[in-house]
Amino acid sequence: MTRPDVTRIASHNEQWQRKYAASDLIRLLADESTTEATKQAVLTYLQPWSNAFQRMISARVTFETDPDLRALALEHQQEEIGHDAVLARSRAADRRVVWDPVIEAGASWFVDQFAVLPGVQRAVLAHLALEAGSLVLSQAGTRAFPGDEYFTLHDEADLEHLEMGYEVLRERRDWTEEALVTVLDRAWQVIVVVSDRIAECARRDTVAA
Repeated sequence: MTRPDVTRIASHNEQWQRKYAASDLIRLLADESTTEATKQAVLTYLQPWSNAFQRMISARVTFETDPDLRALALEHQQEEIGHDAVLARSRAADRRVVWDPVIEAGASWFVDQFAVLPGVQRAVLAHLALEAGSLVLSQAGTRAFPGDEYFTLHDEADLEHLEMGYEVLRERRDWTEEALVTVLDRAWQVIVVVSDRIAECARRDTVAA
């Protein structure tokens, strides 16, 4: 059986990373005119997404039955545990707990996909979409919040976690380019919608204030 072309998947994913780098949330963080209040509000609305990420990676472990992929999922989970608490410490002065239907719906979509997708597609969802998105966000976040523990942690770890996904594709043949492109397109669209909503809520709250 011929191994599918990993470079074509990588190229497609990198196109999505570039699109995401031009998204509303990333531009908001990169804009030097963004007020400190608005940037802090971004963290407020990022918190429920970060909390939900813990559910996502737990769902991946729970539903994965392939021994090799489950070992990778467990390794990923162990390295991500507590990152939501790190974000909470970064915004310790803001004790608001927010709930937003768009953020929650996006998170629920990912949790559901980790329950129903085949194993390699789960790995792609975790490493090529969520971790790649987190890498783009953390790169913007380290500039917007110099020295911040949460973004510094992710800026260091996310590239390694992204590479984990490509390593899976290089090692296995039980996947097709068409199926992975579909998964990536859907996942990135959800990530962009959630991120746009975070930016929208941050602006709305601070303008109202």
